[in-house]
Amino acid sequence: MKKYDVVIAGGGAVGAACAYFLSRDTDLKIALIDLKKPGNASRASAGGLWAIGESVGLGCGVIFFKTLSKLHSEAKGEEVPVMRPHQLPDCFFEFALTSNNMYPALHQEMLEKHGVDFKFERTGLKFIMYNEEDRLYAEQITQGIPHLADQVRWLDAEELKKEEPYVTDDAIGAIDFICDHQVNPYRLVDAYLEGARQNGVSLYLNTEVTSVIRNGNVVEGVKTAEQTFFCDTLINASGAWANELYQQATGRTMPVYPVKGQIVLSERMPKIMNGCISTSDCYIAQKDNGEILIGSSTEEKGFDTTNSLDKIQELSQGAMKCLPILKESSIKRCWAGLRPGTPDELPILGPVDGVEGYLNACGHFRTGILTSAITGQLMTELVTGKKTTLDLTPFSVERFEEAAQKAG
Repeated sequence: MKKYDVVIAGGGAVGAACAYFLSRDTDLKIALIDLKKPGNASRASAGGLWAIGESVGLGCGVIFFKTLSKLHSEAKGEEVPVMRPHQLPDCFFEFALTSNNMYPALHQEMLEKHGVDFKFERTGLKFIMYNEEDRLYAEQITQGIPHLADQVRWLDAEELKKEEPYVTDDAIGAIDFICDHQVNPYRLVDAYLEGARQNGVSLYLNTEVTSVIRNGNVVEGVKTAEQTFFCDTLINASGAWANELYQQATGRTMPVYPVKGQIVLSERMPKIMNGCISTSDCYIAQKDNGEILIGSSTEEKGFDTTNSLDKIQELSQGAMKCLPILKESSIKRCWAGLRPGTPDELPILGPVDGVEGYLNACGHFRTGILTSAITGQLMTELVTGKKTTLDLTPFSVERFEEAAQKAG
């Protein structure tokens, strides 16, 4: 039997960040327990710190918008939903941008104090426009974020060609989110874990939490196949599997479910991109080692992590349409990850009404890498009883119960 102040279930980007920030800012005794399951989301990320890009719904949001645009053009008097980019609420912008702003200093801190480099790169994120529908979508985006006008640049075709010479001549321009950058997602998780280890966190890797220990409405610890861990606070950072732990801890359910994303990775290439790219077909990022990462599908197929030829073809064709030079590249590998989705695409953070000794840090969907830093900070503030940097009301699990009551 072991006793800790805090046990963290889950060692992906979010769980590892919680371990790092807690160990950096407190003297608490901390354990992290993690079993890497197929589909681990942190291993399936592009590593994009796309605070604005993700908040305004690039990627699948563009495809949805273009579908509605096509319906509008074909409607002939029939009613069609109003076209708007899929923009997340202001609370998410604040959450994402606050986390994004932490990375330059965090990168330096990891290098100087722990000797680890998660390859933070100031790249920007360009949304490439091929036609007037893309331009209309881009205009809708910028009209929806007037307070971030200084973070957006418009590039015409000539300016785009100068900055990204390998982009197709068919592009009519781009908007560039200048504060959206990238890291190496694998190295970021490793950096958090190594920093936590150096700060004294006990890491139980390749170990699965099998059950939660409860005494009435108090969570007292967890069990694994080999050991029992008692704790004052259990943090649930279990990604797409978070609902299983939540059920054991609270006797309730919460809507966290796997959203599959397929990814294609090329062999190493010479530098062909100066920044990250998003189009209406895919996103494309060249990593520090020269590999080109192309993502990602959005599929609700349970815990299935197989690759399908149609999705791989769609992503590859979308990437080659944007960067024709990729026709000369070879695929190194393909895989699929399971993002922890929620119905409103917002994470679930903080305590649960009527339950003691338990915190949620889950449901980060496609922004776990980006928002891991602020999540680690917020969990540290909650554990130590400090006022949180951000209002967590919009992220509480109770929002789903309130929404159900209003609907019912």
